[in-house]
Amino acid sequence: MFKTAKTKFLAFGAAVLGSASLANAAIAVNEADGKITGSIDLAPFMTGAGAVIVALGAMWVFKRVISLLR
Repeated sequence: MFKTAKTKFLAFGAAVLGSASLANAAIAVNEADGKITGSIDLAPFMTGAGAVIVALGAMWVFKRVISLLR
């Protein structure tokens, strides 16, 4: 199914972002007027997004090192 390293990385990145987007929320709905109040904890999402950015940076560095060695 995943034949190249690039497709494996893209699948892993999608899985990380998919699970990281499930941010913790403390939301309450007032039934009388329908107002939504609460807060969202973005730490899981930011952690996943940061991991993806670091991985992309590492891939870029490896690509540059390989091109310098040629």
